[in-house]
Amino acid sequence: MKLRVALTTTDISSLEHKQVVVSSPFGLTVQFENEKRVKTLSLNAAQQLKVSPRGEELDVVITGAGGRITASRVVVDMTKGGHSAFVNSIKRARAKGQEHAEYRGHEIDITPHRGHLRLTLVLDMEQYLKGVLESEIPSSYHIEALKAQAVAARTYALNPRISHEKDNADVCDSYLCCQYFAGHKAVGSAKHTQAIESTSGEILKYGTKAILALFSSNAGGYTSNYEDCFSDPKTNIFPPAPIPYLRAVPEKQQTSMYEPKATAKEIEKRIKESWHGQKHATFDSWSPHFKWSVHMPAQSLEAHMHHELSLLAKEPETAPFVIPPEGGQFGHIQKFEVTQRGVSGVAIELAIHTSQGQWLVKKELVIRSAFKNPELKLVRLKSAKIFFEHEHDHLGLLSSVTVRGLGWGHGVGLQQTGAQGMALLGKNYREILAHYFTNSQIHKIGS
Repeated sequence: MKLRVALTTTDISSLEHKQVVVSSPFGLTVQFENEKRVKTLSLNAAQQLKVSPRGEELDVVITGAGGRITASRVVVDMTKGGHSAFVNSIKRARAKGQEHAEYRGHEIDITPHRGHLRLTLVLDMEQYLKGVLESEIPSSYHIEALKAQAVAARTYALNPRISHEKDNADVCDSYLCCQYFAGHKAVGSAKHTQAIESTSGEILKYGTKAILALFSSNAGGYTSNYEDCFSDPKTNIFPPAPIPYLRAVPEKQQTSMYEPKATAKEIEKRIKESWHGQKHATFDSWSPHFKWSVHMPAQSLEAHMHHELSLLAKEPETAPFVIPPEGGQFGHIQKFEVTQRGVSGVAIELAIHTSQGQWLVKKELVIRSAFKNPELKLVRLKSAKIFFEHEHDHLGLLSSVTVRGLGWGHGVGLQQTGAQGMALLGKNYREILAHYFTNSQIHKIGS
């Protein structure tokens, strides 16, 4: 089964590329298409393909060859030689830092799009899964946890939360939208391959359809309900309709951490107890990502938060979830208060009390993003399962805030550190998936 993966820019935030540079140590076979004909050229290992937009066409330069080529589409054929190519215009995080992205597969399609370029990798499902597992979960994890991740990733590829049909792709490579696919490592992991091959063709279904197999790193002791963290992908309505197999589950073998009908303050009290270690161990509490904290001087918060909220209020996707006071001014921050929480403890609504009135911020990722702070090198909070500790100066004004939190990511569906914890306790991948995706069933693709 072949997949089309839309490749994002280095910062994984956009599909719009300003230039695409491709090379391969095995050489490249490249097709240049236009209305009249198709031209095929072979590039040696020392040559690079450089593609730039020219209106609704492509301007192509081959280093060391001289001259330029104009085309409406460029296809890099990866079925010959080493089946591998480097996209030198994209960098991805690796063990040694940012490195040029390496891909294996059938072909790379380069097309013009509104003055920019679109880049799509075509490859087999199993090749795609290898890249996802290499990017998403350490090979040091137990094989049963890796198998659970393989089944979830294969399922997600068939049913992503946001459709990429308009992009002429099945999925994209960004964890901000789909699941992370950072390309392929030069030397892959045998355990990742084993997990993929031993679950070959297996996906999760609820009824007759592939489920939305969401996953994150660490759920902080309790996974979250879908509707507590996400908006409807088509209407952007929040909260959306619940999904029956994406229900909050406690990450311990016995009692639930939180009462389902507890108030926000009661749940916050239990989060504080969990953070300070006054609860029994959970499947995921072994991880260094289980709990974290960030200390923020009030001056730094006020210097950046209003700007970030203003940006979020301008973006169509996030604007409905940022509600300013009547005057629209930010003022001095007085305190933060989580006014609504999900059963897992995740913040659904955050009130920011300022001298100019109260700002309301809703939805997990928007709440996390409101704390972006370049001064503190903070892109977003690690999770929205948070509570606040305020400090004041001698005049009673806010001097600093410490945000303490549990988990890393949205916490909906499979959580990788919890899967590892369950595997180490002797659970197999089928038991792990049954725990995280309520009432789902494993099937073979096509069955």
